[in-house]
Amino acid sequence: MANTFELPNFVKNRPRTRIVCTIGPATASATMVERLVRNGMSVARLNLSHGSRADHEGFVATVRQVAEKLGVSIGILADLPGPKYRVGVMDGPALQLQRGEDFTLFARVRKGTSEGVNVWPVGLHSDVKAGAKILLDEGKVELRVMEVVGRDIHCRVTRGGELRDNKAVTAPGHTSTLDYFTDETTSALDFALDADVDFIGLSYIRGIEDLERVQERVKAAKRSCLLVSKIEIKQAVDNLNSILDASDAVMVARGDLGVELPIEMVPGVQKRIIRRANERGKPVITATQMLESMIENSTPTRAEATDVHNAVRDGTDAIMLSGETSVGRNPARVVQYMARIAKRAEKFLDLDEIADRRQAYTHAQDHGVGDAIAYSAVVAGEDIKAKVILAFTESGATPARVAAFRPSLPVLSLSPDPAVGRRLSLRWGVIPIIVDVYDTVQDMFFAGSEMVLQLGLARETDRAVAVVGMPIGIGGTTNLLRVITLPEPKSNVRRRSTR
Repeated sequence: MANTFELPNFVKNRPRTRIVCTIGPATASATMVERLVRNGMSVARLNLSHGSRADHEGFVATVRQVAEKLGVSIGILADLPGPKYRVGVMDGPALQLQRGEDFTLFARVRKGTSEGVNVWPVGLHSDVKAGAKILLDEGKVELRVMEVVGRDIHCRVTRGGELRDNKAVTAPGHTSTLDYFTDETTSALDFALDADVDFIGLSYIRGIEDLERVQERVKAAKRSCLLVSKIEIKQAVDNLNSILDASDAVMVARGDLGVELPIEMVPGVQKRIIRRANERGKPVITATQMLESMIENSTPTRAEATDVHNAVRDGTDAIMLSGETSVGRNPARVVQYMARIAKRAEKFLDLDEIADRRQAYTHAQDHGVGDAIAYSAVVAGEDIKAKVILAFTESGATPARVAAFRPSLPVLSLSPDPAVGRRLSLRWGVIPIIVDVYDTVQDMFFAGSEMVLQLGLARETDRAVAVVGMPIGIGGTTNLLRVITLPEPKSNVRRRSTR
């Protein structure tokens, strides 16, 4: 009996650039999560610096429930707090600070008032001295340190503004000396591992040492989640190459990056991070304030649309929404706009340039058979006017390699493991599909042929390019390329099913 394959139209029509949406009070319900997915969300993000463990457990359950209902792979990214300072809780909805006022940053826990507010975790007093500049909430409020007395930091407000609970505290030029595993970060990592999320975002990473310590804990927990290093402080920019080489993916976290660096440097740094990630074949997310005005408004600004467009054309794999979907008034609508802008930008994306960038790097590094096969699949597919690339995979390595060369053709990832599909949700242009386990490579080719025809991605006599690792069942190998003329003849060898 023939297999039946289905792929929702919204998956076929979404942009090839992935959309990451932060889940929060505005999107906590299954109804809202489903709307985000239908409008283009591929990855749901949890900001573990906000909300309770119970909140995040609920978000994880809801996202997975919706993904199963819709029959799609939706990844979950959990962002750790990292060695990052934040203010505590205000005595009221918000605190208004005026220029020229004295204001103290306390180590002890207390409600925020016009006198001062506590900063957690304890340690900022060791990082700054008189004359240092301190920025609250990504620079909305600016303080100048007058003196440090014990663990209290006495400041003067040099730029006034509104301060709300748990906003970031940054001292540009003064890297945090906190241990990476603060109590908050340790608790958040324990949750992420218990929940078996697909990606863990490493906030405020400073260098490869921080990354390796998290890797050790993930390995000890026997989890296969991928680590996303957030590039948001100068020290991380300085250590970019080593961080990229050791990470599974990176994020251009422009909020803190724009505080740590002169604002005019941020666009150039963003482009550099994207380019170097493209060269290494590592997914890169561009984040922060992409459609920020839509937290309140029903349409984005022209500048925001241009920002998203340019990030896509620069080669980012994914674009991220934060407050727009977690607390905004129009979370489903903002994803619609993000998808529309990304799809338009992709029409002008120079795929050959990105592929050449990746190919030059792999050639220089002598990366071997897997990358050579992936690159050949992309070139062959375009030369013979194939309709699709079929990547059969146990680990996700094969479709990831192909996607890194930015094919113009759709890439279908066929794997029996749902977790592999979720981990591919950050990969540009990859459509994960869960399939049976096949005994022979001919069974794979026949199933792929059936799938492409049933999904309406090609017609009989059209061609597809298939890429697979041999022997079957061994993850991480990519060593076989074949051109299929549809339909592929069926093998007489019996298939064993995982269902």
